[in-house]
Amino acid sequence: MSIRISSAEILQTSLKALEGHGVAHGLDFDGATNVTWLATRGLAGISVLVAELQDTEPGAEWIEPYIEDDDDVATIISKRSSGLLLAPGATDWALNGQDVRIPDCHAPLLFVAEAARRSVEGIGFRIKWHAGSARNNARCGHGEAALSLDLRTVNDASTVTIKLARPPKAKDLARLAAFQTKSLRDGITVDPHDWDALKVAARRVLVPTSDRSRGGAGADVDDSA
Repeated sequence: MSIRISSAEILQTSLKALEGHGVAHGLDFDGATNVTWLATRGLAGISVLVAELQDTEPGAEWIEPYIEDDDDVATIISKRSSGLLLAPGATDWALNGQDVRIPDCHAPLLFVAEAARRSVEGIGFRIKWHAGSARNNARCGHGEAALSLDLRTVNDASTVTIKLARPPKAKDLARLAAFQTKSLRDGITVDPHDWDALKVAARRVLVPTSDRSRGGAGADVDDSA
């Protein structure tokens, strides 16, 4: 069983869930946008986000990462490395011409979404992530991505690498682009259990202390979807 949700609903609900989880302002919007990018292309963005929210304590682990820079490769290390936190910064480093490496990183697909969204005006990226012997690859360009995925490990914590590369040809990007067009026209198919879990997380958004004392501890999200 599945349900269909609009991209606007996914973006809004994901943003509220990330705000309530203590993700820093700016990173919360980037994360929600990347989740929506994945969801519109059939890449289970909501499932990725729900798993990250369930595996971390609100506000406890979203801390500033440590970066080891040896001129050739920037290695990004965090208490709990995740594409939710690190994808924007890692892409910034790659845009500066540096290869980036993130060991033991959760939610690696979010790097693909971030890099694809920023692959404009001739900029391209190559992203690789591996867990054990399995290999996953993405080539990003023109706002889209061409993927080679091992579905058994695509969402496993992995060593992620990202670097600048030549954009792929348009024909290699056509599949995801067509899926996105269909999703925007017909709605995005999501797992109802994941959607319910995301709405629960979204209701954890805290209101200012002065309002909390008068009206409760959370801001509701429309449950009609």
